[in-house]
Amino acid sequence: MLPNKILLLFLLFTSVAFSQEKKVDTVYVYEEVIVHDTIYIEKSLNELKLENVIFTKGENNEKDKLEITKNGKKIQIQVDSTNIILPKIKPKEHIKSWFFGGKLLLGIANNSLFKELNAPTNIGSGLGIWIKKQLFNPNFFVGFGFDGLYFTSPFSFDASQNDSALNGYYFTENNQPKLFQSVENKHFQMQIPIQFYYKIKKFTPSIGLFASVSNYKAAFKGSSGSLPLSLDETQIYKAQAIQVGYLVELHHELTKHISVGINFSSGKSNNLVFVNKYDNTQSFKTQNSFTENRLLLQLRYKL
Repeated sequence: MLPNKILLLFLLFTSVAFSQEKKVDTVYVYEEVIVHDTIYIEKSLNELKLENVIFTKGENNEKDKLEITKNGKKIQIQVDSTNIILPKIKPKEHIKSWFFGGKLLLGIANNSLFKELNAPTNIGSGLGIWIKKQLFNPNFFVGFGFDGLYFTSPFSFDASQNDSALNGYYFTENNQPKLFQSVENKHFQMQIPIQFYYKIKKFTPSIGLFASVSNYKAAFKGSSGSLPLSLDETQIYKAQAIQVGYLVELHHELTKHISVGINFSSGKSNNLVFVNKYDNTQSFKTQNSFTENRLLLQLRYKL
């Protein structure tokens, strides 16, 4: 019986020993996850030097896409949300090329014909308007204007007491004789200048040409028509002189609208045309050529 008990214990031990399963160890694997913060840097497209940027609206629930081309490479980026901020565009400023204004004139005139008559230097004043246009260059302008001047010298030449180149007899176009008596230096003058300007900072020099018409008052002895015919009547004539000449001018800008200037002009007239104040058929022309120099101060206003 004893051997049987020992054999039974041996079988139980071996069966228990071989019936135990091998235990497997647990291995834990950790994945390292690095979280990067998203940093937005705001730059203008010029700084990024992008060649092309195309935004495509997504269809069928697809996300919007942004295609960027830089250094010849195209990159497509899916866009979750879009916020496009357009730069403020300033309205295009209108550049003026035409300029308008007026001027006040004050100055003196020296006429060679009246100088021979011992007339003093004539003083005059007036008004003018001007127009100029910018051409080719922001500082270069061409313009024209209209000036009206009134010279106020009280001088009057009396041929009965003095000798001059105007003294003598004249014949009208209908052969009526006239004897020169007197002429006044007081007169009205209209002038049309054409000028070329070039602005240098606050100074604007200019050169140009002009044409002017001066109207003087003269007196002649003529016939009243009573018989016997004689030069028994004093008749009033308008003496008109047309001058053509050159001018130089310099302006200095005080404010945006106001400037001061100085103008020198010199013109020549080849004759005087006398027309009866009350009868235009009685007219004649003399060959008295003369020159006139003017020096004017200007106060100019630009609109």
